[in-house]
Amino acid sequence: MAAVLAVASLGVGRAQTTNGSAMAKIHVYFVRHSLGFPANFYQFHPGPHWDLMHAAALHLTAAQIREERRLRVGMMRATIKGVAALKHAYRRYRSDASVPDPSVRTLIKDVRSVAHAQAYLGYEMIPYHIKGYRVLDPSQKTVYHHLARENWLHKMHG
Repeated sequence: MAAVLAVASLGVGRAQTTNGSAMAKIHVYFVRHSLGFPANFYQFHPGPHWDLMHAAALHLTAAQIREERRLRVGMMRATIKGVAALKHAYRRYRSDASVPDPSVRTLIKDVRSVAHAQAYLGYEMIPYHIKGYRVLDPSQKTVYHHLARENWLHKMHG
């Protein structure tokens, strides 16, 4: 929950670019997400941004780079939209919870809105990561798996 609050405090306007720093800010959410994306997903499918960071090692073609960039931009836009929805859901929840005698029904609705926004952020990135992987040819996928494993071991050990 604290991680979500940290993401909710991100400036959505500042994150609307598609540069690495904006990606890093948004990535904070996924690193600490309650669905355990790092352990359960990211280690196997790090996504289009990661693919582009490893374009030389993967020997991406110009067409593949264009497609990975398109996927990265789409993922960023969806994530920015999701962070905005999450921030809005938290604001409404805080407001409704702060009244002296809050409605139980309203608070439950608010909690469901927060949960929906969190889930949206969790599942929205998955297609982009998988599609980024599917852009690769079989030999690139072999390199990808090796690099992803090394990346994961590096993150786990230091």
